[in-house]
Amino acid sequence: MIPLTYNELLGVFETMATNHFQIKRFGSGVLEDINTFGPTSGEFPILWVVPQDVELGENSMIYRMRVLVFDIDDENDSHRTEILSDTLQILNDIVQEVKNDDERYSVIGAPSAIPFNQRFVDYCTGWFADVRIETAIMNSRCSVPSN
Repeated sequence: MIPLTYNELLGVFETMATNHFQIKRFGSGVLEDINTFGPTSGEFPILWVVPQDVELGENSMIYRMRVLVFDIDDENDSHRTEILSDTLQILNDIVQEVKNDDERYSVIGAPSAIPFNQRFVDYCTGWFADVRIETAIMNSRCSVPSN
């Protein structure tokens, strides 16, 4: 495996979002930042990536990234089933692409998709999955500056 930094990993997801015909926007960061995307603040669906934790191994790092895909429903939730169907397919597209995309990392296990409704902003509906991504460490025996 070739080392992959956190910024490069986010770039992988951003490129996937840009290239996917259905995804209209990409974002990353803490869940609270999602609240800035209200129902009228732009185009949907959105791919959002939230770092969960990183296992720091001797020769590798394993990122656990929460990958969310969501859209905005009408006030009466009339399109919830359609949105859940579409966003699950988009999430699956992203997970499959991550699994098969690159020699710089590998996906550990099979992520489970979990649905949500009105979780972040009003009328928000979609799915998330925690994806564990293993990559090599740049320098497994880094020299710590000392006297």
